[in-house]
Amino acid sequence: MRKWIRSESGQINVGCFIALIVLAIAVVIAVKTVPVVISMGDMEKEIEALAARANISTYTNSVIRGRILMKAQQDDLPVTPKDIRIERNSQYIHIVVTYTVTIKYPFYTYHWHKVHDYTGRLF
Repeated sequence: MRKWIRSESGQINVGCFIALIVLAIAVVIAVKTVPVVISMGDMEKEIEALAARANISTYTNSVIRGRILMKAQQDDLPVTPKDIRIERNSQYIHIVVTYTVTIKYPFYTYHWHKVHDYTGRLF
């Protein structure tokens, strides 16, 4: 009769079990956080593009504000008109968008305060 080898007896290494738990936690965090990070990155790119085009006469402050609100609505970001500040002088445009995204994890709720601050040169 053959002796049972430890790996055949159905036992699991404690280290492997802990690694699986850590992996599961990392997957849950990634699934909740990655879409928010992508949306914030898209918002940052949109603000930079709007500041670059701000020297065009049709890009008034109200048009820029409307485009930012439209992008925020598309990306499900909680931006209101009060959260957008646009300042302009003869040489520069300064756009600041401030908002807080709430990410709900299974046992924790994280409030991520984000400020997009961009200054573009007007030609």
